[in-house]
Amino acid sequence: MKVLALSTAVAVVALLACFAIGTAMSLRREPVARAMQPSGPGTRFLETRSGRTHILDMGDGPVILLLHGTGRSVADWQEGLAERLAATHRVVGFDYYGHGLSDRNHGLRYGPALWKEQAADVIDALGIDHVTVVGHSVGGSVAAMFTADHPERVRRAVFIGHGIAIDPMQVVPLIPGLGEVLMGRTEVFSDVFSEAHAQRLAAAYEIRGTRAALLTYIRRQYTIDGIRLLSRTYEDIRCPVLQVHGAEDASIPVAAGRGLTPRLGDARFVEVPGASHDVHIDAPDALVAAIVDFENETGDPDLGTLLGQR
Repeated sequence: MKVLALSTAVAVVALLACFAIGTAMSLRREPVARAMQPSGPGTRFLETRSGRTHILDMGDGPVILLLHGTGRSVADWQEGLAERLAATHRVVGFDYYGHGLSDRNHGLRYGPALWKEQAADVIDALGIDHVTVVGHSVGGSVAAMFTADHPERVRRAVFIGHGIAIDPMQVVPLIPGLGEVLMGRTEVFSDVFSEAHAQRLAAAYEIRGTRAALLTYIRRQYTIDGIRLLSRTYEDIRCPVLQVHGAEDASIPVAAGRGLTPRLGDARFVEVPGASHDVHIDAPDALVAAIVDFENETGDPDLGTLLGQR
């Protein structure tokens, strides 16, 4: 018993030391109190009822709302997808609180439950009534919650590389202390696709509170927020859903994406050969074509009927 007690004490002290060291390392990497400049053409800061949000807003036509993945920002959409969609649509994307250049003053609330309300706040501030919502990875969780909770706002939903699975990159951050050290050593918790993408992400990771927000989100994802997704969120979606998955996705396997289909009332699944987790980067033209075909197939749902089915 004494050996067990001593071992436990040593482990606790070691994890506390890791927590302190990792937190100090993160603080050194985050010298900026708040972003001052937006990240390029089509971007700006928008004041909403829940805080200041960095948004991308370009094009005219039916509105597509873009929701990014873990550790990312609208920088992902600036790699080409937004421009392609903006040829025929108004494209709106935003950085989640705790990500990109948006605010970082939401305590321990970072995660899909906060971000789906942020989505409502953004489109309200822009005077937008209805959207097609497109979510990548955890953006699929945000899209699912937003669609289930605000059926009157969503014409259709698109999930990219989304499914119920544990991303291998997120295992170590779950462990208290070790997660802090990992984040403290990490320059950018994301894949990088171009020099411009790297610069935009790096600017976000210099803002104070970024790594703490990421850890909060990751830990909530497999606890508080995950419980809701395992319940009836997907079953409560009343609009058509398109699932797009890269055949070579190593973060969320194709099988995890297909596993959601039976939980969605009106869904279709598109697998993109040769694409990874980031279909919007690897195969943007194929993704745009899939979205346009989906729009043509589904038309405009009767929003009154959707509300009546809630």
